Amino acid sequence: MTNLKKKSELIFLTNLIMFSSLFITLSINLNAEYKKISNEEFSCKSNNYRFSMSPDGTYLAIMSSPREDVCDIHPEKRSYVEDEWGQMSLSMMTMETMERKVLLNGSPGNSIDPRSFDWLSDERFVYEPQAFNEVGRSINALQTFAMNADGSGRKALLEYKFGAEGLRGFSIYNMNSDDDDTVYVFWNNRRPRVPDMYKLNIKTGVPKLVARGPDLDSREVIYNVWTDKDGMPEALMTDVGLQRVIYTYDVDSKKWSEHYRYTCQYPHFTPVVIVDDEKENKRLWLVSGQKFDKQRNVIEDNDTNSLYLYDPETKEFSDTIYKDDRYDVGGYTGGCRPSGGISATVDPDTKRLTELTYVAEEPKRIYFDDLYADEDEESDEIKFTTRQLRESLESLFPNDWVALSTTDNNNTKGVFRVYNSNNPGDYYYFDLLKGQVFMLYQIKPWLDRDVLVKKEVINYKARDGLMITAYLSKTKKKTDKNYLVILPHGGPNVKEGFGYDGWTQFFANRGYNVLQPDYRGSTGYGRSHYMKGNRQWGKAMQDDLTDGVLWAIENGYADADRVCIAGGSYGGYAAMAGAVFTPDLYRCVINFVGVADMRDLLKGFGSRSSRFNTWEDEGRLEWGSDKGPGADKYISEISPLLHVKNIKAPVLISHGSNDYVVPVEHARSLRSEMDKYGKTYEWHMQAYEGHGFFGELANLEHYDVQEAFLKRYLEN
Repeated sequence: MTNLKKKSELIFLTNLIMFSSLFITLSINLNAEYKKISNEEFSCKSNNYRFSMSPDGTYLAIMSSPREDVCDIHPEKRSYVEDEWGQMSLSMMTMETMERKVLLNGSPGNSIDPRSFDWLSDERFVYEPQAFNEVGRSINALQTFAMNADGSGRKALLEYKFGAEGLRGFSIYNMNSDDDDTVYVFWNNRRPRVPDMYKLNIKTGVPKLVARGPDLDSREVIYNVWTDKDGMPEALMTDVGLQRVIYTYDVDSKKWSEHYRYTCQYPHFTPVVIVDDEKENKRLWLVSGQKFDKQRNVIEDNDTNSLYLYDPETKEFSDTIYKDDRYDVGGYTGGCRPSGGISATVDPDTKRLTELTYVAEEPKRIYFDDLYADEDEESDEIKFTTRQLRESLESLFPNDWVALSTTDNNNTKGVFRVYNSNNPGDYYYFDLLKGQVFMLYQIKPWLDRDVLVKKEVINYKARDGLMITAYLSKTKKKTDKNYLVILPHGGPNVKEGFGYDGWTQFFANRGYNVLQPDYRGSTGYGRSHYMKGNRQWGKAMQDDLTDGVLWAIENGYADADRVCIAGGSYGGYAAMAGAVFTPDLYRCVINFVGVADMRDLLKGFGSRSSRFNTWEDEGRLEWGSDKGPGADKYISEISPLLHVKNIKAPVLISHGSNDYVVPVEHARSLRSEMDKYGKTYEWHMQAYEGHGFFGELANLEHYDVQEAFLKRYLEN
């Protein structure tokens, strides 16, 4: 019997055993009756969990908050949540016996407890301690340690340094298959903004230089670095103004050189992962974007990012590997903003690409590991492909999404997360060889998954014919009217999420349908959809929201006189724009940390937000500028603060005093204008919060205020 056939039969048996044992306990009651979820339950923070399986599957490392994961609101606003919530303990579970040993207990103020974890070999790992919480820092908090799985042999490795330009530390980017005593690390000890590459001895802590990072302009910031399977740098990409620059490294000369440069909102390509062409014995790049000839002329100007293989030596592209006509397959939408994400899975032994996951209306996966099945030699060792592993696990949860948290090198055991818009996340341990699955932890275990609602993907046409994708969450509560909250996302140049969203669930649980559109300017839908949002704040971007409300009314999800608009950051701007530009459409408005004064926003926004900001130029391109001909006219047209007299609906103004992204002056100026024109509003300010509320008590008060506001103005 061939090894591949053994795998196939074993997978069938495993699926059968696992499904039979879990069918009753994992089935979901899709017709669960409505039940009110308390504001406390929405506000409580759940513990943090991280998992890492040793390469050979002997051990499972578990990092978790050292507190009981229960819903209890922390009463101190200044400290936000219990100290233990931010700490991490480290336990090691031996999978053969299921015995668990606590190596680091995560007690508050204990600076040697972990904040990150990586396996170095089957028996040894490295961890970074958390920064000391008290005044000053312990010397241990500036070290990184290696330790054996049984807790012995702790050894300090490289040292961290804190300075004016940021943290100088290191991160592991590759294991060394030829030597279990060394790993490859990025270390920015020489220059804070640019890492060098080293081979680090995990027993002695001695680093050996592999390659230096490039010399960069003072405004140039590294986005990503790609290395080959042997730990040598291959390429890196930087951001400088509206341009992205890809550099390549020459091993012989030990020098970096510019390979390719493109401008934001023009055709482009960016590496996703480095792959080996084993037949030709050369390295290729799997790239996302458009296809070019050797002279950098565009020959396939597809609107959405597609995947190609690219030879950096000859500058030749392959035929299209994969394309999605609706969604970007990773990369940067329009070459500017992240498309929503793409993750690559690489086999830890062979370094072959096995899987890519990109973001569409839900996670979409492309498998590559089956391509190598006929090339591999026969082996008595059972090893599952990524596709086989996923299909085994996904068969148990056909109505949810499954994400692998960690596995051993053979994909036979590990931890996976089950999640959805109505599930913040459940973590399970699996062992395919034993047909074993059991739950480890839940995120927010106090929330009843059957009571939460699932988002549905809908599409509607804007008035100019542009197709808008949106998520619709329908309330389970029986109401005498059809209430709707339209909830535009912040950003604005990001993509709406398909996972759990507490704010959406709060609205739906209170009896309101929720619509969340990816209006023009959103990323992930190709260059055209994104660029149609250029300088369209309060204009076509706002029309997309209006057209979404009209779609909901026409299709019976909203009564025309029972619609509220709510949002945070840009979403708060959109809420105010709705209030001043379409005042008859909305019965109420919730403005959470929202932009009110475009004059202030466009005045050096990026420089105020971050010392090393690299995207102020993108903001001017997308949002508009306060400089040049027509700037004053443009700002006056789209700034809600200058049109408060148009408002008819009551407005909830909610902000944090420590907001450095959208300063609190936006809210205070808006309040003054509301008073000036005698408009109805409610004021909610949190003294210790910033751009969004973090603390449990602050969130509870925010939900309480919103609930009362909606009852008063949307339902009455």
